[in-house]
Amino acid sequence: MRYACVLGMLLWACSKRPSAIAELTKADGPVERRSTSTAAGTAAGAADSAAWAAAAVGTRYFLGDAARTTDSTATLDLGGSGAQIAMQDHTVLRFGGKPGEPTISVEAGAIDLAGTGSYSLDVGDVTLARNARVRITSRGSGRSSVELTIGEGQVAANGQTFDLAVGRSIEVDREASVPADAGVRDARAVPADAATDAVEDAGSDAGPDAGAEAIGEAIGEATIEVIGKRAELRAPGETAWKPLPAGAGALARGSAVRVGTGTTAKLVAGGATLELGGGARAQLGADLTLSIEQGSGKAASTGPATIALPGGAVALAGAPRAPAEAKLDSTGRGTKITMLHGGSKLTGSGDASLVMNRGETASLARTGAIRVVEAIPRYFDLRVAPGESLTIHDPRPPTAVQLRFDGKCPDGGIIEVDRDARFRTAKLSSGRDFANVMVGGGSWAYRLRCTANGAEGNAVASGRVTVIRDAGRRPLPKNQGVNDIDADGRNYRISYQSAIPNVAVHITNAGARHKLHLATAGKEQTFDSNTSSVLVPGAQLHEGTYTYWVDRDGVKQDKVSTLAIDFDQTAPQVYIESPINGQAWNGDLDVRGAVLPGWSAAVEAIAIPIDKQRRFAAKVGLPGGAALAIRLSHPQRGVHYYLRRSK
Repeated sequence: MRYACVLGMLLWACSKRPSAIAELTKADGPVERRSTSTAAGTAAGAADSAAWAAAAVGTRYFLGDAARTTDSTATLDLGGSGAQIAMQDHTVLRFGGKPGEPTISVEAGAIDLAGTGSYSLDVGDVTLARNARVRITSRGSGRSSVELTIGEGQVAANGQTFDLAVGRSIEVDREASVPADAGVRDARAVPADAATDAVEDAGSDAGPDAGAEAIGEAIGEATIEVIGKRAELRAPGETAWKPLPAGAGALARGSAVRVGTGTTAKLVAGGATLELGGGARAQLGADLTLSIEQGSGKAASTGPATIALPGGAVALAGAPRAPAEAKLDSTGRGTKITMLHGGSKLTGSGDASLVMNRGETASLARTGAIRVVEAIPRYFDLRVAPGESLTIHDPRPPTAVQLRFDGKCPDGGIIEVDRDARFRTAKLSSGRDFANVMVGGGSWAYRLRCTANGAEGNAVASGRVTVIRDAGRRPLPKNQGVNDIDADGRNYRISYQSAIPNVAVHITNAGARHKLHLATAGKEQTFDSNTSSVLVPGAQLHEGTYTYWVDRDGVKQDKVSTLAIDFDQTAPQVYIESPINGQAWNGDLDVRGAVLPGWSAAVEAIAIPIDKQRRFAAKVGLPGGAALAIRLSHPQRGVHYYLRRSK
């Protein structure tokens, strides 16, 4: 719809003096302006220039001007009307047309146009209702795609008008051709050169598979690519399955596909890609919705897309630079959904629904019931620095652990957690400055990988987390007495709990003088005695294996014995007296307990003194997380956190 002085929401004064078409109102990096308009030159008090110049917030754009972003985004207000243009990075936007009838031309990159009204593009007109928003993307060679992302809208070009639908892209160009859904063209009408152009137009940032997908979308409503010899197709309206040869081709609406062992298939339709593994079966609906009926597959999208499932559906919330990807495993009982990238919304029967984020897993029964299998906690019990290895003593595991990035990943990253340090079946959680993970009982390896350009790099930090069910309430062991062993050629073992005890070595057929030789790791100690036993102080022993023998009256005896000394891992090392787990917290918390020798205590990085009786006590504030974490550390035993939660 056009008016004498207003084109949609782009204002142009009716007087001879032209008004600015747009004004730069926000930028998160460098933005440039190229001026070819006399209005801009007059406003600047300088002659016209075709050179690009830096544009600050507040810069106005006139007829003939162009705007450009590099590694940044920018927002332009259109004529003070409330309509806005959000320029994506690496975008060139030009305001063309003629006085009173300006047009928007996206020469490179993409913009989001939001508002209510009619807007002229160089390839046609777009009408938006109720503050709708469209993504306009340059496809090169005078072509652009228009995709509705919010609200309602229409696109008119070359004498025809088409309704826009969320998630469906319409391609238009400046030539006298009919607009078409992106990828709804007859394969026979596209020459080889056009297919090559489609690959190039997909953009170098789209990844190695983007070219193949661009060709696929250029030749039909839905496409399929088969690798292997055991694929079958059930045509629309038929009941018989027929062999489907390897290679790529179009897929008719209503078709069903199944693949056997050693064969894979990739289906592209409705803005989604569905990769099927051996033993999987899928179907293409009349509305171009893909559904997986059986077996394993991987669904992905770079925009809003839905995959139908037995009992419901999963709506992927992908974006061009942030694809959504989900692993699907469908059996006779239901489907397990694991989000590998991005987010989604899982829907089942009735009002059942679940918003899922990366790293989360849920199951959808064929009856439509949804069950959470693995959720990323929105809270934390304790925070952990990257690379720290620790043991968590939790009265009621699992434990919500927040792993900080501490500036190691400027663009965010992921935490992978697995019982196997090779991370073959890792569960993951992503974030900008930290990531929360729910850790169950047992020992787990974790690593931090930074995200850059939509992919994760090598690990920049790693460690281990062990969670045991323990309230720290067992009494500490008392000091052990003297342990008796004989110098008789046998093997002995001593397991200690708090400190290595003194050892008395008894000698048979005693003489007047005895010398005990105690050797380990290439070093030897000797102890003299005038009785039938030799006392070895525990302070002069350490964990390990010793060999020992006795000289009686200066003569070495032929019996050589061994002594192994190890720590009793089952013995309590820490006793937490207060606070009691599960009691209500009111104000500051009274922290008290006792430890064996060698331990140090802290809460929230604040050290708690330990007295000569190896007891500690302090008043601490309420914790920042859901639990109080009392940190105990030992040079040999490592770092241990004892948790307390309020009622």
